[in-house]
Amino acid sequence: MVSYRKTLFTLAGIAIGVIFVHPYVMLVHQLTDSGHGVMNSARDVAVLFSVFTPAMLPMTVAFGFFAGACGFLLSLLFERNQRIIRYRYTVQLHSDLTAALNQLLGVLSHYILNSSMMISGHVRRLQKKGRKEDREILADIAKLAQRNEAILKLMQEADFLQSIDPSDNTYQKLIDLNRKIEERLQE
Repeated sequence: MVSYRKTLFTLAGIAIGVIFVHPYVMLVHQLTDSGHGVMNSARDVAVLFSVFTPAMLPMTVAFGFFAGACGFLLSLLFERNQRIIRYRYTVQLHSDLTAALNQLLGVLSHYILNSSMMISGHVRRLQKKGRKEDREILADIAKLAQRNEAILKLMQEADFLQSIDPSDNTYQKLIDLNRKIEERLQE
């Protein structure tokens, strides 16, 4: 499918070829070939206007076609560069997002892991002094704290965000991490 931009570049190329390039080539030909550098203003102006006569139509069409093809190729190059710019932007955005997620994950897991370890320590201390009913509740709290620690350690060890492919829209690594977390919770 030909886009609006390709059509515009092609038409601009044809116009430039017919209006500027063909008369310029004819003038250069007149100055360098037949006159051997002798300038005759009246003859040179006549050559410029003779470009637009019916006898020159085949050459005008050829210049228009060539310049239009150049315009079309230029539009392809322009669109390719636009795709490269968009791809680089997407890759940079993905890289920035990955770095931000890693940083967030590190900060959150650090603070949650610290508080979970404090909870575990306090639970162990209270279990020594508490009643039997309290010890059962404290054992459940300790078990949950250990689960949290295991999950957070797994998240800290997993460099899953480093290996996400920018073209991978499914983020299989995140799904795998979620599966591992669920497996740890069931233990």
